[in-house]
Amino acid sequence: MYFVLFYFTLWYDDSVVMGVKINKKLIGVRIMQRRKTAGLTQDELAEKVGLSPNHISNIECGKNLPTTKFILQVCNILGETPDYYLLGKIGEDTDEITRLVRQLTPDSQRVLRRLLETFQEEVENN
Repeated sequence: MYFVLFYFTLWYDDSVVMGVKINKKLIGVRIMQRRKTAGLTQDELAEKVGLSPNHISNIECGKNLPTTKFILQVCNILGETPDYYLLGKIGEDTDEITRLVRQLTPDSQRVLRRLLETFQEEVENN
């Protein structure tokens, strides 16, 4: 995977990388969604990865294609895999969790969401 990422950064055109269609806007949206879920601002993420907030904004808007180094830093900071950010592939654990949640009634999903939010607050405060 890292070999592919290396070439992804070095040998790309606007839409196809080694036979795989890449959409800069979708990459940016995935990064933005994960950043917001993590409760980080663009400024905070920029500080963590050593880039300017303007550069983060350009990546999230799909104007700039992120480098391999940036993608790996984002994986460490926000979670997920390079495949998620670059191609939208979700890990097996995430697929299983999504499947389980979808089996719940809408009311049960709301209860689960509140439980997870409460749990997250407790983790952040301790």
